[in-house]
Amino acid sequence: MSFVSPEFGLFCLLFLPVYWALASRPGWQRGLLILTGYGLYATWVPKFAVFLCVYSTAMWALGRRMQSVPASRRPLWLGLWLAGTFLLSLKYYEFVRETFQAVLQGMGFDALLPVLDVVAPVGVSFFTFQAVTYLVMVGRQPRLARSWADVLLFLSFWPTLFAGPILRADHFFDQIDDRDPQTRVGHPKQAWLAFYLISLGLVQKVVLASYLSAQWVDPVYKFPEQFSSLALMAAMLGYSLQIFLDFAGYTSIVTGLALLLGFTLPVNFRQPYLARNLSDFWSRWHVSLSSFIRDYIYIPLGGNRRGFGRTQLNVLLGMLISGLWHGANWTFVVWGLLHGLGVVVVNGAQRLGMPVWPRWAAQMMTFVFVSLAWVFFRADSVPQALQMLQGLFFNAKGFWADDIPQAWSLVLIALCVAGLSPWAAQWEHKATVHLARLPLWGGVLVLALLLCLVLFYGPEGVPNFIYYRF
Repeated sequence: MSFVSPEFGLFCLLFLPVYWALASRPGWQRGLLILTGYGLYATWVPKFAVFLCVYSTAMWALGRRMQSVPASRRPLWLGLWLAGTFLLSLKYYEFVRETFQAVLQGMGFDALLPVLDVVAPVGVSFFTFQAVTYLVMVGRQPRLARSWADVLLFLSFWPTLFAGPILRADHFFDQIDDRDPQTRVGHPKQAWLAFYLISLGLVQKVVLASYLSAQWVDPVYKFPEQFSSLALMAAMLGYSLQIFLDFAGYTSIVTGLALLLGFTLPVNFRQPYLARNLSDFWSRWHVSLSSFIRDYIYIPLGGNRRGFGRTQLNVLLGMLISGLWHGANWTFVVWGLLHGLGVVVVNGAQRLGMPVWPRWAAQMMTFVFVSLAWVFFRADSVPQALQMLQGLFFNAKGFWADDIPQAWSLVLIALCVAGLSPWAAQWEHKATVHLARLPLWGGVLVLALLLCLVLFYGPEGVPNFIYYRF
């Protein structure tokens, strides 16, 4: 069930009053969260919920084993191996099989490797990484092992179950264990901020991202050979805006939903298109993933403790894993390597004492690089991505053609994103303050009018989120 569907809206209207009414019974509240998490997950494919339950039970059992035998590292390594094996088998087996088969056929061996007919559960990449944070937390401090119900809740927490942000186990359970009446979970936190974030996310995703996808991105990527160089540039700009508005919008929605449940989620976006270089970009874009790769992959590989050359190799490996995490396709491999190589170049330039660029120039250069790399992220194949890039310079349709309808709309959205990004925090604060000053009926009226606008300008049907694929 999508978080922007009418069915989910009805679910929230029925669920939230019951959830808040159980605030004096935390055990009942958590049980209700578990049931609804598994119920929402089962709306995709019922057997996914069964898989998640078995998977969570295995993580819980391994945590208990680490608690009972704290001197042994075997349960931790077994858990990490299981988590990695499940993710690789469910998501990447077919990719690896086809790659090896192509290599063998290129060497003259006519071999058919076995096909594994499985469908990866929705959000498997997200809850696998969350499970890793739990295993590592207990491996470091075995006394922190949680009950079966707590582990079920952590891995099925429905605001983050389908597309993140990636929750850390210690951050989640610290909130569960908080007994302060002012901050403990179960009651809404910053309710007007929650409604603002949900409204902002709906506008970003349902209205703006969906419009960009339908009008500017999808038609060009489907038949790039039919469009001029300028139209290809517009599609690349459109996708840079679309993926930001889509994923940032999703994050805003689930952050608001979590606040209504009494939970705070990790920050996932810090206006990434204001970044001055690629390292800065990855401290702003999908922060929960980039920080996970830093803490659980880059640093264990040695981080920056083994010399400049080894540090750059660790950066490349971390970005390659980031690319592969997004999907089993060579497009994601190339995308990850491009970002890895870009970060290495930036690090090398800084090491050689390259002068600092003016802010506007650094931001523009970073945005152009990120937008070109997004071509591989969006394309269905590497040849299609190369065709898009080639069409910028060698195009049978020429540079300019009458194939860019309503160009003002793309320019307007781009200017709004660029103009409002530096002031996003101030806008959020002011909007929340003004909403809180309104009488209850006034706030409800504003939100109702905004919802009507979203429904009027949104597309027909229920738009999907880009990151549901991962």
